[in-house]
Amino acid sequence: MANYLISIMRPPGYLHSEAFREVAETLLCGLRNLGHRAAIAENTVDPQVTNIVLGAHLLTERDGRSLPPGTILYNLEQLGSPHLREAYYALAERYQIWDYSPINLALWQQRRCLFPPQLVEIGYTPELRRIAAAEQQDIDVLFYGSMNEHRLAVLRRLQEAGARVHAVFGVYGRERDALIARAKIVLNMHCYQARLFEVVRVSYLLANGKAVVSESACDMGEYEKAIAVFPYEELAEGCLELLRDERRRRELEEQGREFFCRRPMTDILRRVLPPAQRPEDELRTLYLDMVQKCLINVIYEDPNQSQWAPAQYDRQLREYGRDWPLLAHSMIGNARMSQLRQAVEAVLQQGVPGDLIETGVWRGGACILMRAVLKAYGVTDRRVWVADSFCGLPQPAPGVEADAGDMHHTFKELAVPLEQVKANFAKYGLLDDQVCFLKGWFSETLPTAPIERLAILRLDGDMYGSTMDALTSLYDKVSEGGFVIVDDFGAVRGCQQAVMEFRSARGITDPILNIDGYGVFWRKGAGAGRTPTV
Repeated sequence: MANYLISIMRPPGYLHSEAFREVAETLLCGLRNLGHRAAIAENTVDPQVTNIVLGAHLLTERDGRSLPPGTILYNLEQLGSPHLREAYYALAERYQIWDYSPINLALWQQRRCLFPPQLVEIGYTPELRRIAAAEQQDIDVLFYGSMNEHRLAVLRRLQEAGARVHAVFGVYGRERDALIARAKIVLNMHCYQARLFEVVRVSYLLANGKAVVSESACDMGEYEKAIAVFPYEELAEGCLELLRDERRRRELEEQGREFFCRRPMTDILRRVLPPAQRPEDELRTLYLDMVQKCLINVIYEDPNQSQWAPAQYDRQLREYGRDWPLLAHSMIGNARMSQLRQAVEAVLQQGVPGDLIETGVWRGGACILMRAVLKAYGVTDRRVWVADSFCGLPQPAPGVEADAGDMHHTFKELAVPLEQVKANFAKYGLLDDQVCFLKGWFSETLPTAPIERLAILRLDGDMYGSTMDALTSLYDKVSEGGFVIVDDFGAVRGCQQAVMEFRSARGITDPILNIDGYGVFWRKGAGAGRTPTV
């Protein structure tokens, strides 16, 4: 099972991004019917899932180039149209391209593309069959779309012949659907010189059993069997003929619906996506779910031992890592543990190079999870680095104002010996040579640690000094597309100050994303794009 976010790009005040809505819904239903997790959003990308972006041509050049690694750009525009900038075509050098049109696909293949462009046609999903014909169909011919002289001339001829013509622009959703329900015929005409078949529009009409009259196009293929096709010069007369022949119109409605139902979106997506859940995937998910539940101990529900909450198990506190469990191997809670697991799976699936490290490990739970993910996916060429003093936190350093008065060093519960952490790994059968321990203060161990590259840098040092030491020594080793996760950003003022000072000094603009109110993360190289909180 994979996670997808279908994101519609909409510049401020731009209504016409709604033209992508039905395609987004078709993708959503298709992905879910294949067993994947999927959601729809606007102007939003999530660095931990696979993003499918509709309307990427509406992004600024900077925003377009700052989309997360692994993003899929689904092009629904006619290539060669005057509104498409060169910067849009250049995105193929960074991201996977999907396209609805075989003609467009051939044009993409002539450019430099990071991945082979994929043909992903618009398919049928029963969830989009939602327009019932109105009892009173008082519109003979409906046309919706932008207007130019090419289109206007046909509509004038129809009006002059006595047809009741209704033309609208910028009308979407329920208002447009209500017009479709009232119309006997919906007319499709070209707008651009490329003269590609407007299958994005027509597919929704066919799914809802509408009679469509269309201007001929060279790339219609089998769609000619589902709609009434005429040369431009004969469009008006073709509409009038169909209006006079109700039986033929009803046949065309049924013919179009049957044709389109034989093109399920699930089949189209199955050809370009990995399988959703093979038996081995299901076993992997079950294994990692169980490891995660054991690490935070929602199995036996051990009580809290911190002084800030009652000495009992509280499911909500454990979910958000707001207690110190008496026995569990991690105190980061389910939300931060889930984010870490998704991050590790993301770097594996997207090929982000490097090892995984946590600086400040307590009983080792987060590191055990990272090693479990590598084990579950059969990864043998990455290591998990476990960095800690294994004797608690240091006293605040003289002269470090942000740590003045910090009391973490007084909590004996935070001092977990190295031998105990190793024993915890062994309990899960995960203590092996892919786990490397760095014992000592970060200022002493991290600058010389034999780490070449990192895909995951997880910081859990609580204090300003510990956080700054880890960032200074390790940030440059994080690969492009790698994750920087900060456990205590929302909980400890000194930690947050260290992060913000480091980012400012380095000019880091990658968006900081919230996890659960305490933990945050960013993805290196994500830029300042349209990336909201998770």
